[in-house]
Amino acid sequence: FGKEVVSTDPPGSLKIVFDVVWIILFGWEIAMAHLVSALILTITIVGIPFAKQHIKLIPVALFPFSQEMR
Repeated sequence: FGKEVVSTDPPGSLKIVFDVVWIILFGWEIAMAHLVSALILTITIVGIPFAKQHIKLIPVALFPFSQEMR
């Protein structure tokens, strides 16, 4: 809460390589866990703000070397 995800520009070639390796090995699983958690949390009104935070973390889970939290 209170933080936003910002893309770092320009992405260097090494960041792109690290992002691709990360997506293949770990990122897609973490992103799916955030998506499933968000869907479960939207069942109740109290869980909707937490679901929004999970949705916000999906790009960070997929591309951690190209994202920055501010």
